[in-house]
Amino acid sequence: MKKSILTLLFVIFATTFSLKAAEHPNVLFIMVDEMRADALGIATENSAYQTPALDRLASEGTRFTQAYTVAAVCVSSRYSFFTSRYSHVHGATNNNISIRTAQILLPSILKHLGYQTAISGKLHFHPSDQDYDFDYFWSFSNEGPKKLETWPQYLTAKHGNTARQTIDKPFPGDSLGGDLGKLSYPKEDTQSFWITDRAVEFFNIRDKSKPFFLFVSYLEPHSPSHLAEPYWSQYEQTRKNVTLSPTFVPGKEPVPNKNGISRPGRHWVSDTEIAKAMTAAYHVKVKHIDDCIQRLFDGLKKAGLDENTLIIFTSDHGNMLGDHNRWFKGVPYEGSTRIPLIIKAPRHSSYAETFNHGKIVQELVESIDVMPTILDVIGQPLPDDPGFQGKSLTQLVTGRAGEWKNAIFSERTGIFVRSDKYKLIQNDPVTGSQYELYNLETDPYETKNLINDPTLKTVFDDLKQKLEIWQKENPAVPKYPGLEPKFAPVEREPNENKNRN
Repeated sequence: MKKSILTLLFVIFATTFSLKAAEHPNVLFIMVDEMRADALGIATENSAYQTPALDRLASEGTRFTQAYTVAAVCVSSRYSFFTSRYSHVHGATNNNISIRTAQILLPSILKHLGYQTAISGKLHFHPSDQDYDFDYFWSFSNEGPKKLETWPQYLTAKHGNTARQTIDKPFPGDSLGGDLGKLSYPKEDTQSFWITDRAVEFFNIRDKSKPFFLFVSYLEPHSPSHLAEPYWSQYEQTRKNVTLSPTFVPGKEPVPNKNGISRPGRHWVSDTEIAKAMTAAYHVKVKHIDDCIQRLFDGLKKAGLDENTLIIFTSDHGNMLGDHNRWFKGVPYEGSTRIPLIIKAPRHSSYAETFNHGKIVQELVESIDVMPTILDVIGQPLPDDPGFQGKSLTQLVTGRAGEWKNAIFSERTGIFVRSDKYKLIQNDPVTGSQYELYNLETDPYETKNLINDPTLKTVFDDLKQKLEIWQKENPAVPKYPGLEPKFAPVEREPNENKNRN
């Protein structure tokens, strides 16, 4: 009886919120693709990373230095951000895998609460032709309902069918280096600039009687490393002085697994010149993104929306960037799984005092914590349902969290659990070694596997137990008053371990 009354009150409150929606803060959620946590200028001593716009956002908001994606591959990660559920729970465990059943998604909740919703850029959900409750859907590719012009359509109309061909490819025959090339068209027509232009356009054409949720999702610094001027010239200059990962070994060959299969070429780099070139291009692509984000912030301010907008910046996952000669993501190591996360509350929000003073939070947090945080800040906390597996970061920042998480988790072909000090990895059986144990305080690059250290048996047993308990967690799709789960999955691929970028 008590639970029914609480549910009724929640529905009444949500309806009231919809009627007075214009009084509530906007939400600007910025996501990039494959950006490591240490690719922020403010988070590294590497001067090659130039991110003044994001550094300023961090100085005005809160930066979480130990944020992790719960799934280091695009589709899995993005579903987890938008459901507050681990990937083995929602079912999209790889890029080619659909969710297991219809879910409650963040855009659906916000639209239900009276928000106008929009996306400019990459979503990467299956099936790809749905709107996923976005009122405006500007696609970076061919996603979405395609009622609005996509970037490929824009580019072809302006520059012709061959526009995306590069005019300078330093390593045309290499599976990884072949990604690198100079674009023939100007920076104003690049994908990231176009995504930014559409977002700024939305600020001006939106329904001004409603608050908005705008998801600005850039593909960069993800491959391909196609650069327009002036970024191509910046790349050529950066390449001369690039610093490679301290764990990169020139000429190192990938180690075959127990079946004799070596790591795919695009995910492994051993040529020093290619490693330097791709690393330099990555640095410059991060700068390109930061320039676009500055234009986005300028547009927000010009539209008079900067003071009443919650801003979140993060990445879906990282990139190994030559750590242990690996490239891209999908592995359970720091470069692949630790991500940047910055949050700035609206100026007049009750959270502004605690969030908006350059605060640094060092506790472990997960990507599934972002969704409940957004809803907390706008005054519409998620129902108390175990199906929502994240915890609001407002509790942590305001000091109301009590005991915070003592472990975080991530999964793809390998899975791991991390405590404050140690990380235990359980590899996919086909990769060979079953477990790896690292002390991240003394060994941040994960170079010394301590799995056979007898003094750490208690640590191993504790983390292994946490991992086993977590793997068995499978809460039902949560209930949200007045909203049904939506966007049922397409037919699932038979091979869930199929790899795709």
